[in-house]
Amino acid sequence: MTRLTCRRTALVVALVSGGCASPHTPTAPPPDVRPATQPAMASALPLDRSAIRPIDREIVAVDLPAVVQVARARNVDIEQARERVTASRGRLESTIGAIFPVLTPGAQFEQVHGKARNTDGNLLSVGFNTFQVSAAVQAVINPPRVAYDVIAARKRLAAAEHEERAVGLETLRRAANAYYELVFAQARVAAAHQSLREAEEFLRVSRLRELAGAAVPADVLRAESRQAERAQDVIAALNAYDGASIALAVIVRMDAAVTLAPQIEKLTPLALVRPELTLDELLSVAVDYRPELVQVRTLIQAAEAERKAAWWGAFGPQFQVGYQYGGITGHANNVIPRSGTPANLVLNPFAADGSFSANPYVNNAIKNAISRDSQRRAGARDQTFGFSDQHRFGAGTGWRFSFAALGDLRTAGALQRQAIIEGERLLDRARADVVAARQSSRANEELIGLAHSQLMAAEESLRLAQAAFQAGVSTTLDVLQAQDAVAQARLRHAAALVRFNQSQVDLLAAIGLLNEESLAAPTSEARPGESD
Repeated sequence: MTRLTCRRTALVVALVSGGCASPHTPTAPPPDVRPATQPAMASALPLDRSAIRPIDREIVAVDLPAVVQVARARNVDIEQARERVTASRGRLESTIGAIFPVLTPGAQFEQVHGKARNTDGNLLSVGFNTFQVSAAVQAVINPPRVAYDVIAARKRLAAAEHEERAVGLETLRRAANAYYELVFAQARVAAAHQSLREAEEFLRVSRLRELAGAAVPADVLRAESRQAERAQDVIAALNAYDGASIALAVIVRMDAAVTLAPQIEKLTPLALVRPELTLDELLSVAVDYRPELVQVRTLIQAAEAERKAAWWGAFGPQFQVGYQYGGITGHANNVIPRSGTPANLVLNPFAADGSFSANPYVNNAIKNAISRDSQRRAGARDQTFGFSDQHRFGAGTGWRFSFAALGDLRTAGALQRQAIIEGERLLDRARADVVAARQSSRANEELIGLAHSQLMAAEESLRLAQAAFQAGVSTTLDVLQAQDAVAQARLRHAAALVRFNQSQVDLLAAIGLLNEESLAAPTSEARPGESD
């Protein structure tokens, strides 16, 4: 079993097991994959921006470090990723805040008039009002669920931060590739202008030869056709350049009407990854440092914590404790009965001794009856209660069982498995990205040398064909074919250089180590024996 297979198996095991700690989270500084030397400078591509025209107002010169720096600071995707991090941090703060008790101050006024039921079930006429103020502290908590909710929120925040890194890395990759596309478009414009100048010179020579009787009209017509074709190539190249400038302006959030132009005078091959690194070594770095893979591992851990939180939420105990302090006051109508006339003050005005009967028992009964009747007729008076303290404390625990919990657990388990599948998909994509970028780098590195040799041979062939044509020993077709060969060689050379640099950017991004410093101008010296 190769080291790659071992690392893939370890990653899948980590994806399946989840857990609160990730053995694959990189803690050491990333490895240095920069090459000790840069490729030969002999195949550098000269760049001429004199033929570039502004789209609307002005031309702004840019270089690769400036492009990636501005893209990092102003790109919309990065700003959105930062806001997602802020949102995840807010959810974490909310989850932690759920641990603490809730403070609920309040005030209540109540007024009741009419009929009300007493404790015996009778309807009585009532009229009262109550005013109450209070402040309560209450905590309702399921400790295991809250703990796993906090773990899940922390993992979600970490995943959002890794996503921000992934978006930033992808933005740098897109910005660098768009810059190189702009360089290629400029090289295409320069090649088209050079071919146009050669076609115009060939047309001039053909007309002179026709005047001298050394050429037939068909030769001039062929030269005119070639000159018109090259003029169309220039227009097409300029239009393609404008498109490349607009695409780069969108990434760095600049005015699309401003024409961007590469500031460099020549394009050289820029190696960013040591060519001697094996595929297994590159994939090993990608597994540990590619932000998407770190993010998905963190999301799997978050899904595992959320599944456990769902279980404890369904079957775990819930504790409640609360304390309330306040005051209450009120006013009641007709609640204090009046005393009426006491029985000892009830007298018979028609008797000398004030009695109603000679029999003392009968006399007392009559007096008491009259006293009670006077009390009834006197009615009752209102009562206002003073402000009184009120204390309440309660504590309890309980369990809550619901069939809905089964669906919650099924959903949580499915989300965890979905995260694991997503991790495996990203692992496959990372492997494909590394392999594709590595193979593209190798192919384009070989193409650079071949394209440079083709360009040198084609230019020399064109020079000889033009000299032979002026000497009258070659035909018009020979020159036209030589011009076609040079035009094709120029584009092949430019494409090989640009695609090599782009593939190096893609390779460094595929292993997760692309940053602004890595795209800076190389300071290493050329290999021994190589010249500028």
